[in-house]
Amino acid sequence: MGTLLQDIRFGGRMLWKHRLTTIVSLIALALGIGANTAIFSVAEAFLLHPVPLENADRIVALVGAQPRQHIDLNSVAPATFLDWQKQAKSFDELGAYKWDTVNLTGDSQPQRIQAFDVSPNLFHLLGVHSQMGRVFLPQEEEPGADRVIILSQGLWERRYASNPDILNKTIEVNGKNYRVVGVMGKGFEFPITAEAWLPLTFSAADREKRGDNYLWVVGHLRPEVSISSAAAEMQTIFQRLTAAYPDNYSGWQLRVLPLGAFVTGDITAQYTLLLLGAVGFVLLIACVNVANVQFARVTGRSKELAIRATLGGSRWRIVRQLLTESTLLSLAGAGVGLLLARWEIDMILTHMPADVAKFIAGWQTISLDLNAFLFTLGIAIVSGIISGIAPALLSSRSNVGEALKESARGSSVGAGRHRMRGALVVAEVSLALILLVGAGLLVKNFRGLLAVNEGYSPKTLLTMNLTLPDTQYRQEASRLSFYEQALQRLSTIPGEQTAGLATSIPYAGGGGVSQNYFTIEGRPPSSRGELVTAIIETVSPNYFQILNIGLLNGRLLADSDGDASPRVCVISKSLAHRYFSDQNPLGRKIKVSSAEAGNAWMTVVGVVNDVHYGWINKEDIPTIYRSFRQSPRQYTTLLLRTTGGDPLQLVSSVRREINALDPSLPLYNVKSMDRVITESIIGIAYVAVIMSAVGAIALVLASVGVYGVMSYAVSERIHEIGIRLSLGAETRDILRLVLRNGLFLTILGLAIGLPLAFIMARGVSSLLFGVEAADPAAFIGLPLLLAVVATLACYLPARRASRVDPLQALRHE
Repeated sequence: MGTLLQDIRFGGRMLWKHRLTTIVSLIALALGIGANTAIFSVAEAFLLHPVPLENADRIVALVGAQPRQHIDLNSVAPATFLDWQKQAKSFDELGAYKWDTVNLTGDSQPQRIQAFDVSPNLFHLLGVHSQMGRVFLPQEEEPGADRVIILSQGLWERRYASNPDILNKTIEVNGKNYRVVGVMGKGFEFPITAEAWLPLTFSAADREKRGDNYLWVVGHLRPEVSISSAAAEMQTIFQRLTAAYPDNYSGWQLRVLPLGAFVTGDITAQYTLLLLGAVGFVLLIACVNVANVQFARVTGRSKELAIRATLGGSRWRIVRQLLTESTLLSLAGAGVGLLLARWEIDMILTHMPADVAKFIAGWQTISLDLNAFLFTLGIAIVSGIISGIAPALLSSRSNVGEALKESARGSSVGAGRHRMRGALVVAEVSLALILLVGAGLLVKNFRGLLAVNEGYSPKTLLTMNLTLPDTQYRQEASRLSFYEQALQRLSTIPGEQTAGLATSIPYAGGGGVSQNYFTIEGRPPSSRGELVTAIIETVSPNYFQILNIGLLNGRLLADSDGDASPRVCVISKSLAHRYFSDQNPLGRKIKVSSAEAGNAWMTVVGVVNDVHYGWINKEDIPTIYRSFRQSPRQYTTLLLRTTGGDPLQLVSSVRREINALDPSLPLYNVKSMDRVITESIIGIAYVAVIMSAVGAIALVLASVGVYGVMSYAVSERIHEIGIRLSLGAETRDILRLVLRNGLFLTILGLAIGLPLAFIMARGVSSLLFGVEAADPAAFIGLPLLLAVVATLACYLPARRASRVDPLQALRHE
């Protein structure tokens, strides 16, 4: 311990003595360690603690998957869930839930909230209790006994002002009276975004449904059961069900996922791992830079180290001293890195809109906690060893006699140092190129998503949602009457150019988009289990005009396509190409699945351009458009195109007109189309910005590394340069000599980095819209940029070398 303290004190003095190199190295390490700590904190929240439940590691989700249809996560039917409950032995209990947004009315302004219908045992399964009151009772899953509701703490505070007497109060939900039986504790929001919970009930008809998938199933594993063994049992059960009901299950698979992986999703996990890899590369580049600085510093201490060896110092003692110095330097960089990480995390959290953050599993748990501190300490020690081990080992091998000679040059150890430093520069350039290419692809992806939506003129389009409750609008005629009157009233608002409606709009689903099954007349599925899917849009005829969707063939929907007229539809170009590639689709008949109301045969009357509905999907998704007059839905999106200016200025007028029709109807998600798009792709924007910052840091560090190596090489060759100048060498000869060495290292680094960058690009291109793996801008422009910057870093030392005074150079030792 005494010698270790001695090494630490001496190492501190040496770092202070070489303050300039210490500061440069500290900054490089702080940038690398700070970025790693910040992204680790994000990854810890997303991948390790996305669900704040004590027993989350014992809870799994059971979901359907159909690889042939590119469906990774799908809900299941009630009969499937009930069969699993009866047959599965690996779980203490299985629970289920479904989405159910509802209108709160009666006691104040109408409000649309995110509720979930849950099986009464779900709270016990999750291991949570209510803060006030109770959770659901088993008998409350029976139809007729389900008029009870549990509130989240946030809803209780916002709408009911934290009323302590809220229990057993009656509130109006979708026009029906419900009794409040409980309030959940702060921070419990499972499923994500839940503001209230209602009992999940099954009618006799529901219990027989196998083709209507709307339930998400979770299970709590028995103490002795692993996830793999539970998955094996569930596969056996699923195979039995497939054999018994092939029409419902053929082509489907069952996936058993840890709850954290289920709520996070594959896309979030992939992007998080991508960022972890990127900041890891930055830290490697920083370590390489510090290693090069250490080489230069240790070379200047060769006589000191030789004297230590002469006085009896062992090689291990010298190595330990040098590693102690590099570790101290790394720990100091980690201290600054923690400050940078704190700032970076604050930037990440404060710039995420609340409407988006609430949908991100684990977002609320992002913080600089003890785990992040321990991670920082660990990578600081590892970084100190990585950046110091090569200089320490090579320097400890120095020939004592050669080192003590006043004019010793060109030893084998010195040559070894040159080769090692050159190899480190090549590694820096290669890693920097990989990061730059990755950043370039992500930036192009983000810009492509913005560009594809500019055709909608989103800045002058106002969007909002409303849902008509069953109590008043159960009949299609009542829904149609409401929509007709609403469009008529909205068309009279000053500043409004045109008003329309649609089931959903591009990018409103947070990136993904739901699809429904449909059939084509006279064309049965080619194999059992093959399902034909498309986005099913119910729109007003002017929807195509509002979003500037061009007609390719036939005609658009018209106002005359009413309830008494033959059922018609318009299809997208991608649907026509996929399912009618060898024939004219006009006049063909299609029908949506029987699970949807209004499922009569529709005649195709037109083909329109594709609309990109979600950033997750690289390809255009087949879409069917039908008239709201022939199939009015309960849920819709209102759209108002303004004559100019801020569309949000029309919100109060819109609310007034809708309130005049039905004062109990809340409008929600009131946003400009521009904001809808921005919020949908803000996650991609975050990744693109972080990757751009990481790429910029890598470019700077690689350039500094090239500059440092070339500067040191010039300083070592001053005597040689003086001789060359004395013998008649010209300035351009010296420039060429130095530049040739630096450019060779740069070109070698680019040659190694390009194929590695291409492999990386192929891996991430499946995630990116509008980007190909061999993107010209990324693989031509960015290497050129790195080459130009590296050339400049080589030129500065070369220019200094060409201006050396030969007389001073000849006296240089």
